[in-house]
Amino acid sequence: MEYTIGNKRLSLTASEAGAELCSLTWDGQERIWDANPDIWGRHAPMCFPICGSLEDGWYQWRDALYHIPQRHGFARDQVHTLAGLSEDAIAFRLEWAGDAERWPWPFTMETVHQLKEDGAKTTVTVENRSGEGMPVQFGFHPAFVCPFVPGSAIEEYQFHFQSGRIIPLEPHLFDNDSIPFSDAGDWVRLEHVPTGASVQVETAAFPVVLIWSKPGIPGFVCIEPWEGFPGPGRDLAQRPHAVVLRPGERRSWTQEITFA
Repeated sequence: MEYTIGNKRLSLTASEAGAELCSLTWDGQERIWDANPDIWGRHAPMCFPICGSLEDGWYQWRDALYHIPQRHGFARDQVHTLAGLSEDAIAFRLEWAGDAERWPWPFTMETVHQLKEDGAKTTVTVENRSGEGMPVQFGFHPAFVCPFVPGSAIEEYQFHFQSGRIIPLEPHLFDNDSIPFSDAGDWVRLEHVPTGASVQVETAAFPVVLIWSKPGIPGFVCIEPWEGFPGPGRDLAQRPHAVVLRPGERRSWTQEITFA
């Protein structure tokens, strides 16, 4: 099931599948990638409980081995139950009981998508419901339509970092996969240089920000704020930027998207 909210300038659609943001229109123009399965079949998935891949697809906890073969964890592939729906917000909830294959720690994951005056805000809160520390990483992975100005070309766009870095778009920028940064600053914008039109993602609370698309930039680019990063080894707590939630502890991550 998908649910839609909107106002005079904005429309937001999110799905029970992964609690994923599926559509975000600004003045009638779609800004979220359509998840074309022939190119990349996601809109804006959330990375949890890991960011990136595990070495050989498995990790060890105490005396047992657990397997997460897919990138970015499994929360994005679960059905999240609708927990609330109002004029300006959609809330989902995932109850994970723990299993012997992927993730032994029970947890609750709450996701709230909310309209702002000039964009949208998503807040994800995870609670460790196990009796021991739970190591986690979390990342947002929104894919934005690019080019988004009718008739424009990829070469007319750039990434503008609050730290001052400018990265012009060109078709071979992502031939070697994503590009990570640890000095993004408070925000990263995707800008159409001739008009100044932009989409901005707040990044201040995240130690790593990645930009990514497929080679050739076939209609989308991603700006990905992560608290986490892939790393070698079998100890999840030692992965870069991992946090260990104490029993009963809650932690929230917020993504803000702003249009101009």
